[in-house]
Amino acid sequence: MTSTLFIVSLILAAVMITIHPALCIPFVIAAYLLAGKGNMHMDSNASIILGIIGFILLLVLFVIVNDALK
Repeated sequence: MTSTLFIVSLILAAVMITIHPALCIPFVIAAYLLAGKGNMHMDSNASIILGIIGFILLLVLFVIVNDALK
């Protein structure tokens, strides 16, 4: 259940970052707290943070490319 909430919070962060980057901060914090609470089998908190930031940067890149192609 925790992993499902983790994925949902990342998806909501991705949706909110398309509106305004500041709106994704609560969802990123929630994803970080869920990853720390759950049994995600990651090496450290740094890898969790890098994963979340990498996911959001990938979505930002997708939005930039999508806007450039219009």
